[in-house]
Amino acid sequence: MDRDPERLGNLLEPVTARLGLGGARKTGKLWSRWSDIVGPEIAAHAQPSSLKEGVLRIKVDSPAWATEISYLTAELRTKINRAVDSNLVTDIKVWTGPGPLRRADEKPATHDRKSSRHSVAGSTREPLEALEGARRAWFKRRSSEDREGR
Repeated sequence: MDRDPERLGNLLEPVTARLGLGGARKTGKLWSRWSDIVGPEIAAHAQPSSLKEGVLRIKVDSPAWATEISYLTAELRTKINRAVDSNLVTDIKVWTGPGPLRRADEKPATHDRKSSRHSVAGSTREPLEALEGARRAWFKRRSSEDREGR
């Protein structure tokens, strides 16, 4: 039987959907392809920091870039949603914060195993390990909510 191997993404899609993590795959695509999506100039000064309920928060390295990105939010939202083939981002909020941006080619700081286990953004963990960690966290949260009677 001559069959091409199945793509990992096609195999994981039903699993992530069942676990309620369908958006996680698209979010991961956004984070990993950030520079390609927004372009190298913007990526040098801005990085995604969180995505919750459709609101993407972008950290920038200066107030001038905060203003620039604010003018580009509609265009960026369209580019992002087109790149992940979904209406993942409904709104964009821009902020400046302490510390430099972490560049895509920069390795994350090393942490002890316990603290890095909870790190999501910028993690170098393998995708299946990250998915398993997300699944465990989801089940833990669900079981604590059940115990509290929510």
